[in-house]
Amino acid sequence: MRNYFKINYIESILLIVGFTALNFFNVILRKLLISINLPESMIFSISYTLPFIFLFIFISHQAQKKNLIIDLSMKLSPWYIYFIIFCMMFSMIIINEYISSLVPREGPILGNMYKEIEEFLKEEIKNPIPFFSTTVLLAPICEEVLFRGIILNGMLKNKTHPIKAILFSSFLFGLTHMNPWQFVGGIIIGSFIGFIYFITSSIIDCILLHIFNNAFAIFTMFFFMRNENPFFSKEVNMNVGLILIIAFMITIIGSIFLLKRRKKV
Repeated sequence: MRNYFKINYIESILLIVGFTALNFFNVILRKLLISINLPESMIFSISYTLPFIFLFIFISHQAQKKNLIIDLSMKLSPWYIYFIIFCMMFSMIIINEYISSLVPREGPILGNMYKEIEEFLKEEIKNPIPFFSTTVLLAPICEEVLFRGIILNGMLKNKTHPIKAILFSSFLFGLTHMNPWQFVGGIIIGSFIGFIYFITSSIIDCILLHIFNNAFAIFTMFFFMRNENPFFSKEVNMNVGLILIIAFMITIIGSIFLLKRRKKV
């Protein structure tokens, strides 16, 4: 009988605390990379990826010591499943954009935080190749392996109720982004991707959805870069209510179909 890697609530929290600590050391690492005159275009990608690499090495080492298998399924789903989940993903992006836009972007604390994030993004965009490759490719791979492949998968293997496991792993996912807008988005988008992982058990599906989400986010960021208003603003000439209703309907109908299909398999 195979012994799979399992994880509980406390172990998941400790894992993310360790990951957060590694990211704080990133500040020192970044200064070190600058001091050795490493091209600015490489620093962003290296400083982002290294904490994940160290964490994955640690987890892999612990699993090998206990002869545990980390079950990262790379199977592909049928084409019609991709059509359904990407339609649902687009709907979830719309819902997320609306809910995230309700978080205040002004004031002494949130206003300054939002401006700092904007300035950081404007600075990183000056090096488009490493920024896009990190945000659209490296981030989805690293984050999905950690939050869906290790934490969510480990909790499900530990017989944690699927809803609790999905919501908790998504909460941790949002928390690591360290700002209220991405925290909300992390929970919403993370819960949806977690649901898809529960349905398909495929980390590839999760990575593809994450790539789609990040690519769409960057596209809209460029499109509205000179516009201080959020995606859903009073000036946008569209029926937001109708769009949200359609998005919710697509998501609900798609979820019902996927749940029924999972029961048949």
